[in-house]
Amino acid sequence: MIRKRGPHQLAADNPRELILSDVRCFQGEQRGSLRPITLLVGENSTGKTTFLGCYGVLCRFFSTLDIDSSLDFNSEPFAMGSFRDIVRSRRGPGGRIDEFKLGIAVDPAPDAGIPPYTLLATFREAGSQPVISSVRFEFEPDSFLDLQRRPEGTVLRIPEHRVETDVPFGEAMFIIDFLATLEVDETGMPREFPDLKPAADYLRGLFSRRAPSAGRRGPKRGTFTRMWRPLLPDLIPVAPLRSKPKRTYDPVRETASPAGEHVPMLMMRLTRAESSHWQPLQENLREFGRESGLFSDIKVKGHGRQMSDPFQLQVKVRSGPHANIMDVGYGVTQSLPILVDVMTAAESESGSRSRRRTANRSFLLQQPEVHLHPRGQAELANLFVEAYKRNGSRFLIETHSDYIVDRVRISVRKRLLQPEDVSILYFEPNGNAVTIHNMTLDEDGNLQGAPTGYRDFFLKETDRLLGFTD
Repeated sequence: MIRKRGPHQLAADNPRELILSDVRCFQGEQRGSLRPITLLVGENSTGKTTFLGCYGVLCRFFSTLDIDSSLDFNSEPFAMGSFRDIVRSRRGPGGRIDEFKLGIAVDPAPDAGIPPYTLLATFREAGSQPVISSVRFEFEPDSFLDLQRRPEGTVLRIPEHRVETDVPFGEAMFIIDFLATLEVDETGMPREFPDLKPAADYLRGLFSRRAPSAGRRGPKRGTFTRMWRPLLPDLIPVAPLRSKPKRTYDPVRETASPAGEHVPMLMMRLTRAESSHWQPLQENLREFGRESGLFSDIKVKGHGRQMSDPFQLQVKVRSGPHANIMDVGYGVTQSLPILVDVMTAAESESGSRSRRRTANRSFLLQQPEVHLHPRGQAELANLFVEAYKRNGSRFLIETHSDYIVDRVRISVRKRLLQPEDVSILYFEPNGNAVTIHNMTLDEDGNLQGAPTGYRDFFLKETDRLLGFTD
């Protein structure tokens, strides 16, 4: 499946770790390792969806340079509420918590000229919504840059140096970038920002030591601004419940949505106007249908020759006749949006996105196994593995399916994946707090670092499925 796709050509930055501190059920700092295929497992209400939502917030933040804008914590399909809904609730002598933190550890692309770093943003309440009050960049032990918002400007800290400036918070990093990238033999500093010179010199020296591409003249212009927005893969969130099928579709605007309403329109457009793209997609869908046992064929049946004419999606189950998608199993309709989005990940969206980034996609999937039998769940895992290998697509998957977990482990055992391609995060509840356990695989697909609670979790789920009592 996923034929006629070339490997992705442009290297994106590698998000290595997501950091959450005092966010909902996460007490203190919790870190989750991010790899091309990251599986989130655990009981209900243990923060898996919160983890995905926070990663989505950071990715959207990096898509803009406007640090002063408020971040949307309620973009579909993640509705996280107001600041007080997001920050951890605490009762007792400690009083309430008035800030939370989100961060990401980044391994920049080799040609970025930036050493590995961690970006940590602190959020406080403003008008019931979270706003960034400070940003911290950490590069190596005891090497950091802090920017803190103040009404009158920005407070800047580096090791052994602190200065208060009247530079607006949203502009501080750009000014430091300008100062730090002046030629080494430059003798004068702009009069407006003399207090920023120590920070500029500090960053210049740090990057020149750690990033070989910086060379003798120091970093290039834009190096530090680049840290505001790591070149992360484009984000594609997929809701846990996808859109309901229709017996007949009327063409509407093809706008991508987490629930997958755009998928029938996309299939219709490819059928009528881009047959060279539809044919390989249809064959990929047929192959997945056969391997999973869901269906043997799928097609678009138009009621007219114009793009604006209604159409139907028809599916053949095994050897029977084609039937309307409304009349086949719910597993087909719930999996189809995932299949089409993943299989078309390497294609441009009619020019709506820059082609330099279309090959780098990151899928946030909530329970993709919904309404699929075990064979279909396992085959879905195969799809994710192959999409990563062929297109460089990345996957953060919240799942309760041991079939998906086991198929990923088998892929490592068969050498289809490298152990370092996979991260398994187990969310373990302990009272009103949750601990994230980072697990890995060895070359044979065996779990490394699995706590006792993880094994008990899946054993209990299996017993319940078989009707046994605790």
